[in-house]
Amino acid sequence: MGDDALELKTIVVGYNNNVATDQSTEVTPANGACSDHAKSGANEVSHLLSVPQVSDNNREQHNVDGDAIDDESVSRIFTSECQRELQRIKRELSEVVVWNLKLWMVVLIIFLVIVLIIGISLIVCTVGHDDEDEKYDKSSFVVERFFRGNFTLDSNSFTSHPLNQLNETDKLLEQLKQQLTEVYNSSPALARFFSSVKINNFSDTTAQFELHFLMPSEHEQLVQYTLSREMVRNVLLQNFYDQSPDTGDSFYIIPTSLRMEG
Repeated sequence: MGDDALELKTIVVGYNNNVATDQSTEVTPANGACSDHAKSGANEVSHLLSVPQVSDNNREQHNVDGDAIDDESVSRIFTSECQRELQRIKRELSEVVVWNLKLWMVVLIIFLVIVLIIGISLIVCTVGHDDEDEKYDKSSFVVERFFRGNFTLDSNSFTSHPLNQLNETDKLLEQLKQQLTEVYNSSPALARFFSSVKINNFSDTTAQFELHFLMPSEHEQLVQYTLSREMVRNVLLQNFYDQSPDTGDSFYIIPTSLRMEG
């Protein structure tokens, strides 16, 4: 008897467990009580989830408002500090220093004095400065130095300037003489020593010339450098290269034809 009761209890317990399991797992839409329970459970969960989200939004909005308030406060403090500093500077500049002169007047006077001193110094240096190299007595240039040479004119230059007559040749020689004179008179290094130029001969588009320079008694350095043959020739050669048939010159001298000896 005791064994049968024990087995029956075991069966009943197992049956109840199955029923409970089936009831908990097999829920159908036809069961109105179960559907309402599920919906209410979902609503409760949704309501519980919405509360933290609203709290988070309020917290973020509070942080944004707090940052805006902090920035505005810092701006007001900075503006107030700047105004106080400006007022302090104004008071200091308005203080009387000496002889009823305020500080800003003294600063302005010192600045004007400095500018005036600099301006006077520049004027004195510009006007009072004498270039020692420009001080020379041309009457002391008594030593002569000659250079001779020749150059050839471009034959195309004679198409519009025929030299059939004697006066045309004289005009050509005068133009060449004037051209060489301008070259050396405009040279910063040679102008003071230059004396004259001669065109000795002109034949077959080739002109022979002679340059005359005057030097002081002490002329050793001049002969080696300033009045050397290379220097005198290069000055004239550069002028020949600068001219061009297209510049409107009456005559074009071929630069490579220049020959010179001292």
